[in-house]
Amino acid sequence: MKAGHRLRNTVVGIGYVFVVLPIVVVLFPLLAVWAVESNYRNVAGRLSGLPGIDSGGGVQTGFAAGLYALALWGVILWSGMLYVDLGAESEPNGAESESNGAESDPAATIDETGPADESIDEDISEAELLVLFETIASQWGVEVISTEMVDDTFTVEYYVGGETEEEVTSEIGTLIGAYIDIVEGGLESDRMDVTAVDEDDDSDEAYWHVESDWAEAYLAGELSEEDVLDRVLPTVESA
Repeated sequence: MKAGHRLRNTVVGIGYVFVVLPIVVVLFPLLAVWAVESNYRNVAGRLSGLPGIDSGGGVQTGFAAGLYALALWGVILWSGMLYVDLGAESEPNGAESESNGAESDPAATIDETGPADESIDEDISEAELLVLFETIASQWGVEVISTEMVDDTFTVEYYVGGETEEEVTSEIGTLIGAYIDIVEGGLESDRMDVTAVDEDDDSDEAYWHVESDWAEAYLAGELSEEDVLDRVLPTVESA
């Protein structure tokens, strides 16, 4: 190809794609046999890490290279056929989905969501609620060390990650919110006792607690988030 010869370059490019490339693809296994057998440009040496390929070339090495080339050619051909088959199968499904979407009744769609919403009210085990607590805390950046039910008290240990008073208070708020969520989910406890642990030396840094009555009052709309936090912060005691 030459710069500035757009028409000529286009014709040459089409020739490469529709004439030369198919010939090369078909003859690829034979070319691989010849190149490796004769060790053309040290190709056998470069492929000597493969089983059956000798760095010096030779008939047996060329035959092994031909098998590799046939296998590679077969994988490429199979992949292309699979792509075509998947594309053909996806088109009818897409058309059917569009047809169903155009004919769907909005009222019917709303009715169908009913059973999914009702699943929220299904009973959740105590162990699942504790895992849920840890998951919620983790999502908000609080690393929980352990959770356990001791009699009627939900006990929690967590690493203090905050460095400022605002960050520490935010962590406390996160754990309060997670506790309210599992109380709403059905956890039966009198309170949540929390131990804040120093992440550098694993020593206890502070203790605080949340009464379940406060969580239930929040869920009933009798207390706001600030009201609950105002009741919890005075319970904080240094270790």
